[in-house]
Amino acid sequence: MSGNLSVGHCLQTDVLLIGSLFVSAHHRCIKDIIVVHWKAPSPPWLKVNTYGSVVGNHATCGVLFRDHLGIFLCTFACNLGIDSIFSSKIQGFLFALEFAAQNGWSHIWLESDSTSALMAFKKPYVIPVLIRNRWHNACRLGVQVISSDIYREGNYYAYRLANIGHAVQGVVWLSALPSELFLDFFQDICSLSNYRFP
Repeated sequence: MSGNLSVGHCLQTDVLLIGSLFVSAHHRCIKDIIVVHWKAPSPPWLKVNTYGSVVGNHATCGVLFRDHLGIFLCTFACNLGIDSIFSSKIQGFLFALEFAAQNGWSHIWLESDSTSALMAFKKPYVIPVLIRNRWHNACRLGVQVISSDIYREGNYYAYRLANIGHAVQGVVWLSALPSELFLDFFQDICSLSNYRFP
């Protein structure tokens, strides 16, 4: 009787054994596998993928700029020192806004896998106090921003850039695509799919 009350899950191969004990089998529900594509924006927008990372209290961020054709423009990795994951994601946005303004890019589409960090565009009071002034200054730079979330599987290159940030000091700007990102970048240009597994 206790077997029928169990909420545990069984494997398909155990159904015969469980059935011989007169216990009903509970099968695990399998969630759908989600297909993830990176989509290029329409002109004049530039797509900016960002990612923040914290390893052992040391925060980094990585940002990748691409145009409406998906062509690489530039990228950077930044070591932020001791900081929180939320702050590292927000600082990635700040660097992206400031760099876009310096280069005269007035339309950027920020993409991140952090919906809580993207909330900063609608609710600026969630910005950490230490960077709030910088945030307000960046919002006055005249850059129009669209923000959207993307699954981590569609943001893998920004994730890799953030990991590169753990090995650098300060901010490292790259005008050429790092070799570690060639495969992921090629996959996006060719509209090949990534998959998010449950």
